[in-house]
Order: sequence, then structure tokens, then C-alpha cells
Amino acid sequence: MYVSPDGKEVIGLGSDGKTYLFPIDGGEPRIVPGLEPDDRTAGFSGDGASICVHNLAGLPTVVSTVEIATGKRKVWKQIVPADAAGVDNVGNILFTADMKSYVYSYTRNLSDLYLVEGLK
Repeated sequence: MYVSPDGKEVIGLGSDGKTYLFPIDGGEPRIVPGLEPDDRTAGFSGDGASICVHNLAGLPTVVSTVEIATGKRKVWKQIVPADAAGVDNVGNILFTADMKSYVYSYTRNLSDLYLVEGLK
């Protein structure tokens, strides 16, 4: 859950699985337009006018901003770990309010294959 920069709303999922902005002081939530089923929210832009999202569909991870008022989507950055071996997708992404710095996590699944010869 992410709180808007002005502290008035939070991003959350409704019972229908869609992403909404919920007013902290109460009232009706509003649906966030322009989001796709594989989008994962990563927070608000510094000015609060957009929500940052990224895909869960593999690499590279495409991070986009989606304007809350219009649903207009704009690609911000593509993220790929320096060594992508064994990485399926990027998990959480956090960034500063000015979006100049960011961190992310990922899970790496590696294995070893051994060849055994001469067994009887």
C-alpha cells in the first residue's frame, strides 16, 4: 500500500481485484484508469499526478507512469539486473520522490547439472 504525497489517498486493491485510490478520510474510492492485468504498483510520482507501475511478465521489467486523471501511460525505464541468469522477473521497486534514484529486488533460481558416466 502506498500513500499519496499529499497524504490524502492510498493505493489498494478492491474486492474485484482492480486498483483503486482510497481516500484516507473516508468516501468513495476511485478506480485507477489505464492499468493492465500484469501491472504491479510501485508508488506515486513525486507530484502525485501519476502512479508508477511495472510488469510481471519477465525481463526486461518495464516501469511506466500512469496518469491518474487520464490513464495515459508513459514508459519511464526498463530494468534488467546486471547478471540476469536465473532471474524470471523483478520484484519490488522503490524510488525517490524525484525518481532519480531507485532500488529493486529480484529472486535468482540457479541449479547445477551433473553428468555421471560409467555407472552400472
